[in-house]
Amino acid sequence: MMEYKRYASVVTDGDLIYYYTDFFVEDGVLVVVGDKNYLLTDGRYLEHAKKFAKAECLMLSENPISEFLKKLEVQTVGLLLDFSSASLYKELIECGFNVVDATCDFKALSSIKTAEQISRIKRACTITETAFSNLLKFVKEGVSELDLASELEYSFKKLGGGVGFETIVAFGKNSSVPHYKTGNVKLEPNTPILIDFGSSYQGYLSDMTRTFYFGAPTSKFVNVYNAVKSAHLKALDFAKAGVKACDVDFVAREELKAHGLDSYFLHSLGHGVGVKIHEFPTISYKNQAQLKEGMVFTIEPGVYLQNEFGVRHPIVHSFGRESYLARKNSLTI
Repeated sequence: MMEYKRYASVVTDGDLIYYYTDFFVEDGVLVVVGDKNYLLTDGRYLEHAKKFAKAECLMLSENPISEFLKKLEVQTVGLLLDFSSASLYKELIECGFNVVDATCDFKALSSIKTAEQISRIKRACTITETAFSNLLKFVKEGVSELDLASELEYSFKKLGGGVGFETIVAFGKNSSVPHYKTGNVKLEPNTPILIDFGSSYQGYLSDMTRTFYFGAPTSKFVNVYNAVKSAHLKALDFAKAGVKACDVDFVAREELKAHGLDSYFLHSLGHGVGVKIHEFPTISYKNQAQLKEGMVFTIEPGVYLQNEFGVRHPIVHSFGRESYLARKNSLTI
């Protein structure tokens, strides 16, 4: 974190409070001064927080944030502006604090996962993949997209996890929409299926996509699937500590270009995963940063043929510690 005289970081985002304290609150303020954490929250959370949060816990209503910072003789406040409200920024400025943006510092700090954090992500990945395996028996003619999404999310909870983000189940041409909204479409024979899903485990998330075919796949689907898989594997092989994120993205795009499909790849190659489903580093042509040991990120090239089908091939990968590779991605069912 930044070094300033009488400097404090102020965090209001629930996921990021969890990152620092191992305790989630929807309404709370975390003040970090050096290696000391102060969690200010209300009566709904306070008793529980005092037992489990890695912080000194105080009642928020009795400790207005500006007054609390003054008691600590804080002069400079680091806000994570990407995750903070304009009203909090305005309040701190009006109270005379020197406010600086600490977002970049936090991204750099949180991009390197500890062994414990990677263990939780790995467990979330295992829950997610097991839930997918359990789902296959429900993939039958007449089942709806919503039916499968509900079964997946129920399975997460039975396996000891939670829902990491809103599940996407897309049948047929719906799979060509990268962020499709799951609906009531019924499954018919000879239909491509794309499922984007992830569970949580002790505050840390997973992110997986499975693309497969219900019935006999067309030659076009097989060719696109194999091209996307090849782009995925080449990017994975190239991704190493010290390599620039943008170069990993380039390798995947060049492979799709060799198959005439690069113009149908509509998003960046990947993103970091942790307490949020999209974290640093972004694996895109814009990111010149080098990959480092301990980073956890996705590699997920995709091809989206409008009004036909989409194919995305995913993996969650980490450097330098025990890695979890989501290898299973069957073509047909």
